[in-house]
Amino acid sequence: MLEGIICPICETTLEEHKLRAKLKCPSCKTDLKQRIYLDFLEYLMKNGIVENLDFFDPEVYQEDIERLSPDDEEDIDPSEFEKKRDTFNLYENEVIPQKDDSIDEDTAFEKFEGLNEDWEEFNLSDFE
Repeated sequence: MLEGIICPICETTLEEHKLRAKLKCPSCKTDLKQRIYLDFLEYLMKNGIVENLDFFDPEVYQEDIERLSPDDEEDIDPSEFEKKRDTFNLYENEVIPQKDDSIDEDTAFEKFEGLNEDWEEFNLSDFE
């Protein structure tokens, strides 16, 4: 007899050989092979006390099996998660600058007026 194994209902000590034969409390006659006693049953399975019960028992785990059934999954429309090509093209056109053939590289450089001012300020700051 293992000490510490008690009935979850009446809290009487349970004997190992009686649990192996039938998962029923001898004093309160409660059938312990129910989902509400799942923690107790998993403890018995983990410690090898019962051999006629496993983690695939449909009587105990039927609710989990039904909940994880692939038929009950919601239909997901993958197009909701895909990027729309037209929307992407709008951003793509904004990022790529359009070349103007009338402006060459030298004139574009000369058009920037702030460059000379920045260098003048930099040169003056070293001498002050």
